[in-house]
Amino acid sequence: TAAEFLKNVIKTSCGTELPISDKKTAHSILIGTREPCGCVKHDGFRITTDENNVYLDGNIARGTLYAAFDFAEKYIGYRYFYDDCEVIPTEGESEVPSGLDIVDNPVFAARRTTCWQHRRSGELSAHSRLNDCVPVGEAHGGVEPANGDCHSFARLCPSSEYFAEHPEYYALHDGKRVPCESGWGPGQLCLTNPDVLHIVTENVLKQLRENPEMKIVEVSQADNQKFCQCERCAAVDAEEGSQSGTMIRFVNAVAEAVEKEFPHVLVRTFAYQYTRKAPKITKARHNVLVRYCTIEACFRHALNDPDCSSNSAVFRTELEEWGRMAQQISVWDYITNWSCFAAPFPNLYTLRKNARFFAENNALHVLEESNGGYSGGLTPEMKAYLMGKLLWNPYMSDEEYEGHITDFLSHFYGKGWREIRHVIDVEHETTEHRCIGCFDDVDVGVLHFMSVPEVEGIKRFIQEYFIPRPYQPTLSDHYLMGFIERLDEIKAGYDRALALCETEAERRHLEMSRFSVSYVDLFIKSRKKGSMTAEERKAYEEEVEQFYKDKERLGCRYNISTDNCQGR
Repeated sequence: TAAEFLKNVIKTSCGTELPISDKKTAHSILIGTREPCGCVKHDGFRITTDENNVYLDGNIARGTLYAAFDFAEKYIGYRYFYDDCEVIPTEGESEVPSGLDIVDNPVFAARRTTCWQHRRSGELSAHSRLNDCVPVGEAHGGVEPANGDCHSFARLCPSSEYFAEHPEYYALHDGKRVPCESGWGPGQLCLTNPDVLHIVTENVLKQLRENPEMKIVEVSQADNQKFCQCERCAAVDAEEGSQSGTMIRFVNAVAEAVEKEFPHVLVRTFAYQYTRKAPKITKARHNVLVRYCTIEACFRHALNDPDCSSNSAVFRTELEEWGRMAQQISVWDYITNWSCFAAPFPNLYTLRKNARFFAENNALHVLEESNGGYSGGLTPEMKAYLMGKLLWNPYMSDEEYEGHITDFLSHFYGKGWREIRHVIDVEHETTEHRCIGCFDDVDVGVLHFMSVPEVEGIKRFIQEYFIPRPYQPTLSDHYLMGFIERLDEIKAGYDRALALCETEAERRHLEMSRFSVSYVDLFIKSRKKGSMTAEERKAYEEEVEQFYKDKERLGCRYNISTDNCQGR
């Protein structure tokens, strides 16, 4: 694949078709011909040259392919921004110096996003150098045999098998034993019960014996907060200062047994919700991978931003503590607004700062979770592109990062790209002093309420079948208030950008970006029907109908509830 890739790029760029051969000539580009090098780590690569030849090598096939990608980018100006935005320059000259010796290793060994752009395209994922749970086939070097599992307690100690006769295996919460039936719960396991440890350990070992290629096995809590409050668990948690105390002691015991039979396997667990705070005493074993989740953080500011009271006082301290209590950590980060996918989510600069902070605190693996469907703020495609860059090199400078932003915008949106750059600036200027979570409400799609009389399941039903309607009630305060005040300026910018489009692809890209602004304008901005003239109402309602058509055409979705239920 690396040879075919370079052959095609060079032919398009230079008009010269180089033959692919297994024989060296006087002047050659030699791909994957050198022995593995100790200076190359994970799926990193090495580019070297002498007076006559270029050598592109990785220790594994994926690394060699990345070497070919990087060579094309550095010396031909090649870019793969998106599946419909591949750039191969056909003008100008480039020199490849003799005596090059470039070694480029990823900072994070496992790199994953759930951006829909990556989930639907193995080609884009490969160019983004993602290697964990993405659709990259062997032709593009494949992926790590990592484990995408999570919330595994219910599978490791099934309630259907044990709860009836042994309720003591499960969490005692608010005076009742609660079964753990699925990834959601409703309960957890009792982590100080020796029988539970035996059952879980045996099931973990069974899983590894049946899947010898696995490098990571998951032992993690269900997605709820009904942790065990029995006397023994409570005593451990009090001693450790956190419910992570019982968790780490339990997982350490499983990991000790795993190491005896599978010394190269990591046992992964969560630092999530009630286990997010590190224990005071017990360190994670060297073969335990602690996955820290940032779900409650502010995403407008970096986790270590000293001026963000939410992050600096809590999340910065917690991640630094885990950096001391675990030899390696994994991070599960969040890069979208789950309550409203279409809403602008101003985290462009936070992404880079957080990626560096993860690296500085022993992060080995990083997952950036985003939403499904063709939406996700103002520039979801650029967010996916930048995440690929950052997960490889979170230590890039401000200038490098800005260069990637400008590079993407100018090629993806065409001549009107500066208008989009301005909208991004407005998005960040108007939210500078707001703390923004990844479930912040900006509309009425995912509100929390109680019914009178109480009707079981009514809240979930209403949320899952939500469709934004004209004149719907709006929130009195949210992080987009300042953005709404500048909507006329923003919409005029999109008009100017669209007028400069030269291709259908550029127009489609701008329409996708404008979809976010249209949602804000039509459903988050307050509209009082009684205050509008008949002509204004007619025009508004026609815009709403067009929005529905655009949504279906573009394949966008509203929020996490409608996505999970309706795929819409």
